[in-house]
Amino acid sequence: MKKIILILIICILVSSFVLAQGPRAGMVQQQRITENIAGGESSDLSEAEIEGLKLMREEEKLARDVYLELYDEWNLPIFNNIASSEQTHTNVVKALLEAYGIEDPVVSDERGVFTNSELGVLYNSLIEKGKNSLIDALIIGATIEDLDIKDLDDLLEMTDNEDITLVYENLRKGSRNHIRSFNRQIVNNGGTYEAQYISAEELELILSGEQETGAIIDEESNIVTGFQSQLRRQGTYSDSRGNRLSVRRQGNQIMMESRGRSINCTLCDNLSQEGERVRARLSNGRNADIKIMPETASETALQRLRLRNCDENCTIELKEVGSGEQAKAAYELRAQRNARVFGIFRARMNVQAQVDAETGEMLQVRKPWWAFLATEAEE
Repeated sequence: MKKIILILIICILVSSFVLAQGPRAGMVQQQRITENIAGGESSDLSEAEIEGLKLMREEEKLARDVYLELYDEWNLPIFNNIASSEQTHTNVVKALLEAYGIEDPVVSDERGVFTNSELGVLYNSLIEKGKNSLIDALIIGATIEDLDIKDLDDLLEMTDNEDITLVYENLRKGSRNHIRSFNRQIVNNGGTYEAQYISAEELELILSGEQETGAIIDEESNIVTGFQSQLRRQGTYSDSRGNRLSVRRQGNQIMMESRGRSINCTLCDNLSQEGERVRARLSNGRNADIKIMPETASETALQRLRLRNCDENCTIELKEVGSGEQAKAAYELRAQRNARVFGIFRARMNVQAQVDAETGEMLQVRKPWWAFLATEAEE
C-alpha cells in the first residue's frame, strides 16, 4: 500500500512539473524574443508593416479569446493550453509595437472586443460554430491557426525588418505546432480537417512534421526558420513566355521540375512569383530573374562538358553562386565521365559547369588539372 501511495505521489509531482514547463517554456522564449528586439521609430517601418503588426496583435488575441470561450464550453484542456500560448504571442507583438512607438490597437482585454471590426465579426462567427459540437470546436481551432499561418506568410513577404521577421517566424512556428495538436484531436474524435487558407500541400507537409521545439533564434541571435523554409515556396510558377516551373518537396530536398527535367533547388526557399516574372532572392538582397529553364541550362552545360545526357552519375542544381555583389542564380551541373590519361590509363573525371539562370551565360567550367593529359571519350 505504501509503495502504491509513493508511486502516486511521484506521478503527481512529475505531472505538475511537466505542466509547469509548458507556460514556463513559453515565457522563457518570449523573454528571448523581446530581448532581441532592437526597436526604432515608427517612421522606420512602412505603413503596410505597421498595419500588419496591428493585425497580428489582435489576431493573436482573437485566437486566445476564442479558445478560452471554447474551453468554458467543452472543458477540453487543449483549448486552455493553447490559449496560454496565444497570450504569450499577443504579448510579444505588443512588445514590438511598443519598441517602435506604435499605438496598441487592443484597448480592452475583454473577450471579443477588437478595434478591427472584421475580427469582431469573425470572433462571433467562430464562437457560434464552435459551440455546435466538440468536433466543430476543434475544427475552429485548426482554422484559426490555418488563417494565422496564411497571414504570416503574406506579411513576411512584405518586410525585411529583422525585428518583425523574428517575431513573425516565432508566431508561425507556434501556429504550425498548434494546428498539428488540433488535427490530432480532430482525428481522435473521428473527424478530418481540410485547409481553408493555406494550400492543401502546405497543410500536408505541416501535419507530417514533428512538433517543433527550441527557440526560433540561435545562441548568436540569428533567426532559425527551420521547417518553414522547406514548404513555403512549393507550387507552380510561370513566366511571360509560358514556361512553367513546378516546385515540390521530396524527402529532405526541394525539387524543381520543368518539361520532364527534375533538378535539386536550394534557391527555391527564396523563390517568388511577381507578375509574369519568376524571381529568386539572393543573399545580397538582389532579386534574380529565372529566365533560363532547367532543360535549357542542362543542354548548354552538357554540350560544354561533351556529355550526351545527365545519368545516375550526374546532378543539376539551381543555387546561388558567388558572394556579395557578385552573387548570381545559377544552374550547376556536376558529373563523372570516363577518360584515358595519355590515351592509355582509364580514369574517372569529376567535371562541373555553371550556367547563369538569368542570361544563359556559361559562368564556369571545372575539370581536373590533369584533364589536358586525358582523352575524353564521348559518352
